[in-house]
Amino acid sequence: LADCLEESERVLAMLNTLMDITEAEAGMMKLHRAPVDLGQLAREVVELYQYVAEERKIAIHTELPGPCAANVDRNRIRQVFANLLDNAIKYTPEKGSVTITVHDEPGQAVATFHDTGMGIPAEEQGKIWARLYRGDKSRSQRGLGLGLSLVKAVVEAHGGKVTVASQPNEGATFTVKLPKQLPN
Repeated sequence: LADCLEESERVLAMLNTLMDITEAEAGMMKLHRAPVDLGQLAREVVELYQYVAEERKIAIHTELPGPCAANVDRNRIRQVFANLLDNAIKYTPEKGSVTITVHDEPGQAVATFHDTGMGIPAEEQGKIWARLYRGDKSRSQRGLGLGLSLVKAVVEAHGGKVTVASQPNEGATFTVKLPKQLPN
């Protein structure tokens, strides 16, 4: 019974995530926007994952030069940051590192998540955003293949953009750009 309950909870989580992605892609996701300091939000997410990173002997560094506010839904962007940090830790080998940077650019707030992990082959970089996609090297790790789909959908629902730059065995850098003001 415990196994059935655990599996039921996993399936429910997957369905809820699929619903969130669909709502965001359809422009129906309710966003409770308010000015949020993305640097502070990054600190909160790092605090949540610090123990996991320490267990895996992965250093987390932050470069948060000052307040960087954007008009976003705090909980949704926290989900985005948590997913990107979780992936960075998951795909970085022991004694590796993850660096999170948050800064202002004209009209937008930018957050980058750089890891020293296995990287993503060029031919897979366009596919990682698709629902349920798992790259060849990522199949040995836990996960459903929905996290990056949700990241992309939530960022785009905010009028932003998320990109990846990576080379195999040289890590990956995910960049989230969010408009500082509400879109018209």
